[in-house]
Amino acid sequence: MRQSEEVQAHLRQLSIICFAVFSGVVIFTVVVWYLLASGDFPPEDLDFPSWMGSMFNAVALVALVKAHFIPRLFGKPGPGAPETAWMAWHKKTIIVGFALREGAAFVALVGAMLTGQLVGAIIMVGLAIISMIPAWPRVEQMQL
Repeated sequence: MRQSEEVQAHLRQLSIICFAVFSGVVIFTVVVWYLLASGDFPPEDLDFPSWMGSMFNAVALVALVKAHFIPRLFGKPGPGAPETAWMAWHKKTIIVGFALREGAAFVALVGAMLTGQLVGAIIMVGLAIISMIPAWPRVEQMQL
């Protein structure tokens, strides 16, 4: 299937945005890991209860699950809709979905910084990154 130049440009633009979100999650994860592993940011000084780390991870998990339902929440263009309508719908669902995945990872990482529970946060970040892979922008998602 030959894609129009507009669709190719659309996919390139979304890939850049998604790569920036993905990179931000990875960089913030490394920063949080370094701060906690080096002892430069001791969460014990904040005196948060350990159950709060689980609460942050639960909130992150809910956001991560909701990200998978974003395409259903935004109404798809009807049959025979122009290519621009499909690209607008696709852009909206991809950006909001990736923002939710990024937010889930950040919530878990902030919870780790506050409570010192890095393992649960790393698991949530891993889930967020893994969920970004199949959600990466592709022309098949637009159903042109």
